[in-house]
Amino acid sequence: MSTTDDTAPLTEQCSRTLASLPNELALPTDRPRPAHASSGTELHRFEVAPETHLAVLTAAEKARASMSTVVSAAVAALLTRLGAGADIPIAAPAAARPGDPQGEAADFFAHHHVLRIDTSGDPSLRELVERTREADRSARALHDLSVERLAEVVDLAQYAGRSSLVQVSVLVNDEATPGTGSTGTSRFDISITLTERQQSGREPAGVVGEIAYDADLFDRATVASLADRLVRLLTAFATEPDTALSRVELLSGQELRDLLETSSGAEYALGEHSLVELFEARVRATPDAVAVVCGEVSLTFAELNSRANELAGRLVGAGIRLEEPVALVMHRSAQLIVAVLATLKAGGCYLPLHLAHPAERMLGIMAAADVRLLLTDAAHADHEAVRGATEAFLVTVDSADGVATGNLDRKPLPEQAAYILYTSGSTGVPKGIQVSHRSAVCLALDTSMKDSALERMLVQSPLAFDPSTGEIWSPLLRKGQLVIAPPCDLDAQGMKELIARHGVTGAIFSGGLFRMLVDDSADVFAGMNDVYTGGEVLSPVALRKALDAAPGLVVRPQYGPTEATLAVTYHCLERAEQVPGDVPIGRPMDNRRVYVLDEHLNPVPPGVVGELYLGGAGLARGYFGNPALTAERFVPDPFHGVGARMYRSGDLGRWTRDGLLMFVGRTDDQVKVRGYRIELGEIETVLARQEGVRKVAVIVRQDQPGDERLVAYVVPDAGRALDPAALAEQMGRTLPEYMVPSAFVTLAGIPLTANGKLDRSALPAPDYGGGAGRGPRTAGEERLCDMFAEILGLDRVSVDEGFFTLGGDSLLAARLRSRIRTDLGVHLKAQVLVRNPTVAELAAML
Repeated sequence: MSTTDDTAPLTEQCSRTLASLPNELALPTDRPRPAHASSGTELHRFEVAPETHLAVLTAAEKARASMSTVVSAAVAALLTRLGAGADIPIAAPAAARPGDPQGEAADFFAHHHVLRIDTSGDPSLRELVERTREADRSARALHDLSVERLAEVVDLAQYAGRSSLVQVSVLVNDEATPGTGSTGTSRFDISITLTERQQSGREPAGVVGEIAYDADLFDRATVASLADRLVRLLTAFATEPDTALSRVELLSGQELRDLLETSSGAEYALGEHSLVELFEARVRATPDAVAVVCGEVSLTFAELNSRANELAGRLVGAGIRLEEPVALVMHRSAQLIVAVLATLKAGGCYLPLHLAHPAERMLGIMAAADVRLLLTDAAHADHEAVRGATEAFLVTVDSADGVATGNLDRKPLPEQAAYILYTSGSTGVPKGIQVSHRSAVCLALDTSMKDSALERMLVQSPLAFDPSTGEIWSPLLRKGQLVIAPPCDLDAQGMKELIARHGVTGAIFSGGLFRMLVDDSADVFAGMNDVYTGGEVLSPVALRKALDAAPGLVVRPQYGPTEATLAVTYHCLERAEQVPGDVPIGRPMDNRRVYVLDEHLNPVPPGVVGELYLGGAGLARGYFGNPALTAERFVPDPFHGVGARMYRSGDLGRWTRDGLLMFVGRTDDQVKVRGYRIELGEIETVLARQEGVRKVAVIVRQDQPGDERLVAYVVPDAGRALDPAALAEQMGRTLPEYMVPSAFVTLAGIPLTANGKLDRSALPAPDYGGGAGRGPRTAGEERLCDMFAEILGLDRVSVDEGFFTLGGDSLLAARLRSRIRTDLGVHLKAQVLVRNPTVAELAAML
């Protein structure tokens, strides 16, 4: 039999073990990997007590395993528990493999065993040692293959350019026969060396440990905690080998207590109050104080209360039921605040419909919520959604003028629903999040909402967007006033004029809107006290620009989904030099809890990525009419007593050692674009229903820094050619504008990874268009073409291409209008651009 045939089993095993090693384990680093290494390697020493050493050796003997195998198993277990996954490659120094290695990868495999340890399935520690023993046996057997044969079996080109093939190495030495030991430099991120001590008669006398670590990536304190947890795992193997990996306590009792304390905000007694009760108390305390300013309209608290009581009486007359959803189809205005209050005073809950959404979507939401009653204004009296209600009430500017209307006898309870907000749903159907009075009160009274901001708070978010909860209720229930922005989209100049005219002191902006306003005018927030921002990853550049340009401004990042009533964490930035490269989302707000947990609901140590679970007084009641989804996402809180709940957010985060929370990403396909929460599955469902579409995939691309766009990849039916413009138009009849992809790319097939998942790296960048058509004919058209191209990120734009067809959205449109105002001195209304979206049409208008 030939040599090749003799080694066939080994070559097959080699291919399985050494092919497709993980690109990079998710180690609990303190900093991202730099482009160029600089700090070299540092060393941390630790010890294992003699009694623990003896216990581990005794347990290893029972398991027919070496000390080296047990240590490797413990390291793999530790890395898995710290978020590195279940496929853990560990290197160990070895005698040189036969042959002449060519290249870095071949040289690495020539001098190292690689143990590919599988920790999946939550094995017991005993089972994990058995798996590691088999991995070690395989690695040693594979080392008999020559370098040349290895290169034939494993495609080493896949590892070209990688800084390290394996990030962690383990070596166990005997004091009498030492091995290579740790050195001042290392080709690994972490190199763990244990040297066993022996007394006379070869009795175990403890272990000296050394961890050589890349100081570019790790702080000493982090590595010290790794050493402590490794010793804890070794002890667990010796004392409780049949314990499942997920149940081993990585944290000491004091560490767990400290972490749970960090996870909880300050506890304050909120009392048993509803929004209505606290608002009416404010009316009694300051009846003549101005409550709402909107353009030329100004209402005192007494006037606002009287108008709300009058409208509430009309709703009671219509037979409104307890917690009955009342749809609101209205512009941002003083009347809208009247409508909100009236709905709650009558015992109902308000259900705002987003005016930018298609009528079909509005009617679908009304049907899902069984809406019977609807409040609207004169501008929307003939809207299709208004005609779909059983009974609609018109709310006018002069409602209840001069009429002193008393408070109703109806008094909502704190646990009653206050409002329902519908967000994108992964099944293709929007889901309604039902929030109680108690949760809204918790937000309104939170100490992170500063009086300095609430004095004259800007109301600029759509009511269907959860920042409106903070904008409206915090000022109304405390010593504040609402300044309502006009219903149009505001650019930076319009915002500055509004702030100056009304002396606005505070506002809440999505991260994308914050960045757009600051990019257009760095001093846009000058004169304000506080700006709250969140909803998506924040730009540190925009934060620094804003703080530099507006002395005295405080920017307060927030984090939280609608299911937790806008926000559960807050941070505070007062100076540009305080803004780091990755902006923290901060600490828990009052009466809130934020846990970072692994898949088994264990709290993870600081620095380790886990899923964010949110608890406390601000949680929503659940999903309206969907108890199954409510039970799936709102689960028992095991850390806070019987009856406590926590919300599984799907967001990933980690604690810093200073007790700050960092946002890391998502566990699923939910994304944030321009501050809007979007389930990609809903877009894919709508797209897949279109005629001629066979397969689809929708992703968010950022082909230019800060410019996130939805892109659809479509596989058409055989023989069909798809029209992107027609697809966009069809989807726009069901989905809001911000959920319609900016580009559609036709593919022969959707690329998949070896595991059958979408291969995002294989999806081509879209061609957003640009330049298809006539060039500019006048100097004015040329300037507009240049503006279009710059704002849309295109090389050129013809005079015949529409701004929105080329990927423009409402934020980019606001930026274009600001540029036109600055460069051309023309104040362009949003609807003018919508009706005249091409350069040719716009130039003619101007």
